[in-house]
Amino acid sequence: MIINKVEIDNFFCYVGYNEFDFDKGLNIVSAKNSGGKSHLFNAFHWTFFNNIYVDKQEDTTKKEWKAADNINTLPDYIVLNSNVDDVFKTAIKITLTAEFHENEEIKGDLVEYHFEKEIFFKKRINDVFPTSKPELQIWYVFNGETKYLDKGEHKWFLDKIFPVSIRKFMWFQGETVDELYDFSNPATLSYAINEISYFPIYENLVAITKKAESSISNKIDNELKKVKKFTVEQERILVEVEEAKRKSSSYDDRIIEAKNELLNLEDSIIKEEEKLKGVGKYSDLKLKLNKYEYEIKAVNDKIDFLSVQSKEKFISKWMLNKCDDLIKKSSVNMDVLSKEIKSFQKSENPVPITLPGPEYVQKMLDDNICYICERAVEEGTAPYHALKSRMADFKNNQVQKILSDNFTELNRFRRNLLSELPGISDEVVKNDSDIEKLIAQRKKLLTQRDNLFSGSGIENATEISIGSTTYEQILNKIRSLNASKTNTDRRILSYTSDKSSEDRRLQELLDRKAKIIQFDDAVEITEITAKKYIDVINSALINLKKTALNHLIEEINHESNVLYSKYLGGNTQGEIEIDKGVRIIDKQTKKTLSNLNTAELTAQKLAVANAFLSLSEKKMNRSFPLLADAPTSQFDDENTLFLTQNLSESFDQIIIMSKDYNKIKGDERASFIDKAKISKYYELKNELIDKDGADSRSNKKTYINTIK
Repeated sequence: MIINKVEIDNFFCYVGYNEFDFDKGLNIVSAKNSGGKSHLFNAFHWTFFNNIYVDKQEDTTKKEWKAADNINTLPDYIVLNSNVDDVFKTAIKITLTAEFHENEEIKGDLVEYHFEKEIFFKKRINDVFPTSKPELQIWYVFNGETKYLDKGEHKWFLDKIFPVSIRKFMWFQGETVDELYDFSNPATLSYAINEISYFPIYENLVAITKKAESSISNKIDNELKKVKKFTVEQERILVEVEEAKRKSSSYDDRIIEAKNELLNLEDSIIKEEEKLKGVGKYSDLKLKLNKYEYEIKAVNDKIDFLSVQSKEKFISKWMLNKCDDLIKKSSVNMDVLSKEIKSFQKSENPVPITLPGPEYVQKMLDDNICYICERAVEEGTAPYHALKSRMADFKNNQVQKILSDNFTELNRFRRNLLSELPGISDEVVKNDSDIEKLIAQRKKLLTQRDNLFSGSGIENATEISIGSTTYEQILNKIRSLNASKTNTDRRILSYTSDKSSEDRRLQELLDRKAKIIQFDDAVEITEITAKKYIDVINSALINLKKTALNHLIEEINHESNVLYSKYLGGNTQGEIEIDKGVRIIDKQTKKTLSNLNTAELTAQKLAVANAFLSLSEKKMNRSFPLLADAPTSQFDDENTLFLTQNLSESFDQIIIMSKDYNKIKGDERASFIDKAKISKYYELKNELIDKDGADSRSNKKTYINTIK
């Protein structure tokens, strides 16, 4: 496969129409930070997979994959210099040459495929909004006829030309090199090998000859029964052999079924993870939205509380603000009122009628004792009549008591007011200030909440809620798929173990059968002769399969180490070893090396990934382009040149976007282009459109300078 051309119209920093022509071999796109190389990489992903690698919403120092449906892809310059209700579009067209997807044989007819995608936007007062979803069309010309793929075929077609199991090897960024592959999972190696080689054919041939061997053995046994009579022991051994074969075969079927299930689960997990990239933001947005809504509600509750409290205080106290002198002057009236209340008293006893209270006086009468002087009070005596008189006073002075109590309360309230009135002005000011601060806080929270929508290109909370629910559903599905995958792995191990045990038992039975059932030369059974040949073929294919796998692993291992050494200019601490996983070992001791630096680990990942793509061309005559954004970000200048110069020997086409070539100028660059056999060399610069205008992103675009 060769990518021929990329045409970009109004996509982020690419203002207006822009064109990149690519060729076989090594293609370099050099640019400083913010020059436009990452958005060129995004152009491929936006077109093929409808996602974009952009800043995280909550942390612009980090990036993440996001679904492209609601992302504004228009350049800032277009948005700023347009009128309300103007309509614009982002459009990308990618042309590539690949094997015709309907070829029955690999490396058949080549077809030029065209991928065209566009989305329309409309200008509002302060921003733009999409008026359509990104629409992709895939078409080609075959036998003089233009044909378009149905939308329902798009995903299938993209999976066919960019196989999921090795897609990460083909499209990656330096920031995500750690995600290239996971060889801690044994299935990863198996999937990749199946994509780049004919090894599955050996597995199929072994399975076919094994079934043929089992089938012809059964025919031989049936024919023997026709020409000779078996003893009881011989009959029993035949039955046991047949049963053991049946069990072994059933385990084979179970293992094949489980492995197919595992492949489907792996494929489903990869696809769900791709979906997760598109909705991952919604989970974070939901948490932030809930946080803002909670804080806004809390602020509203505080404002309501202060408002209600201020009303109550106004009615009870604040309405008397600055009445201090008036209340102080009321002391004269209070004295008059006190004298007036005393005039109601119908007793000459100067002791207040509240002392002692009527309850105590009544108890003294009932107990015939004065609890004040502790002397007896007999009925008919003067003390007794005095207490009775006191009780009469209580009844007679009831009105005076109520007035006295109210007067006391009024006097207390007056004193409290006099102590509180001087602070009323400060209380009112503080209350108003607190409410104003809370209103400002609410306004800020509302703005942050609104920015949450506009910043993420989302219209309302419903979309976030739906997206968050979708995210959780996909995440739960991935968890469920991973749990099923784990269970399937265990089942395969269990079936394999049981099959090994049954195969050992079968071999023991076959050995016994060979001893007690001898083939007589006089017995003419054609299948006996045929079985000898089938046994030889089956044995040969098993050895070929084992040899082929070992040889393929050796080739991958060798190719990886050749590339690993080249990428690091021969300065490696060890060598790559591929078995069930990938590791770096010491060349002499063969022990695993740890604490390798970042460049060495990156080179290891790149070497193995590139070895798979390189061998795919050699083994399957099926080439894939390598498209990488900043693959050398972890390398020093020298190793960057080593990597670049050695990449072109591994692939039909490589497109590298990096800032690491920006230092090379003039004759040094010309020499580098010649030495690295570079086919196309572009230099990108993000510069002012209006040279006299403001130094703003809204006045900048990426300019393409074709060096070669």
